[in-house]
Amino acid sequence: MPRRPTGGRDGGRAAKQRPPPRRHLYLVTEDWAEGYSIRKVDLAVDNLADTDEPEPEPRRLPPAVLRLEVPHNGPRHFAAAFGTKILFLQLTPWRYAPVFDVRTGCLTFGPRTERIPAAPIYVPLGGDSLFRLDFGRFETLGPPPPPRDFEPTWADEFPEWSWRRLPIPPFARQLVTSHAVHPDGRTFFVSVRVQGRDDAGNTFTFDTGAVDDPGWTCHRGWRLPFKGPAHYDQKLGAWVGLTDDPATLGHLCSCQAPSTDDGGCWKPPAWKLSREKLFRQDNPAEKHAGATLVSLGTGYRSRFCLVECLSRPGSRRHLLRLTTFSPRYHKNGDLGTNRRRRVQSFKLPKVWFKDSGFLESPVAFWL
Repeated sequence: MPRRPTGGRDGGRAAKQRPPPRRHLYLVTEDWAEGYSIRKVDLAVDNLADTDEPEPEPRRLPPAVLRLEVPHNGPRHFAAAFGTKILFLQLTPWRYAPVFDVRTGCLTFGPRTERIPAAPIYVPLGGDSLFRLDFGRFETLGPPPPPRDFEPTWADEFPEWSWRRLPIPPFARQLVTSHAVHPDGRTFFVSVRVQGRDDAGNTFTFDTGAVDDPGWTCHRGWRLPFKGPAHYDQKLGAWVGLTDDPATLGHLCSCQAPSTDDGGCWKPPAWKLSREKLFRQDNPAEKHAGATLVSLGTGYRSRFCLVECLSRPGSRRHLLRLTTFSPRYHKNGDLGTNRRRRVQSFKLPKVWFKDSGFLESPVAFWL
């Protein structure tokens, strides 16, 4: 007679919970004439160097996990949303956007868009929604509808996966300098400069959770001190990003997030600038071309990866330098980073389209 399973009704020991899949940095490179490549980089490899050690020799990029043959539209036409998916908004037939799942390795097609955006700003929210800000448009895209478990007929109706329009922003897209999501997880902050005055600006907010008549609110006389997106750091209790001042290029910046419970009468938030530079300047043969700051987590001790593009004067070759670090406040209150910062460098292919914007705005996602 077979033995009865031990451990009661559950049939023995409970199955061990599988650890979540390890995440990687995914780089989008414009390295061939017909389209783009996606490459997976492991930031936990052993051959990284601390910033107080000699930097290892640049290596070749990892092999591509996907190559997509589409026309070249620039770095702004890529977005990461829905947990493990990268959305390409390219000029495909009938304007359906390719969507690549980095976990399954599958390429599918996303929702159809009415028009190809000119210079979109993408903001993922909560892991299941994506917002897109462009010239005269503000739209949102929810998670894809569940798969159909039966063969449809002509009489069946199914929810369509599509972009939904939101109130048009009361500012010009070309004036946007930075943007961030409030730690409440629902409020967008968008800062714009005043046309003709680079030293002046305003900040607009939009509450995505408002049920009755959602709209934009203007907070005049101040703007966020970042260039591009900023990310909230729970330990610092502040947004973190790269400074937008050319005089402090390469410095890290933190800015306190205003409370959303004071009726909208917000004063300019306090912000700090790091004394040290994140960009390395110990090699005169390298010149900074552009950088992107990627958040590697929103836990108590957040980590970031600086993806910096470097050019070599007199050569067509470029490098990508990846620097991972955690921001911190020193005892005297100054903004800095932890001592152990990890660095690795990669050689970019010789074929590189200098006028497309990928050198100034490297595209990278943490998925």
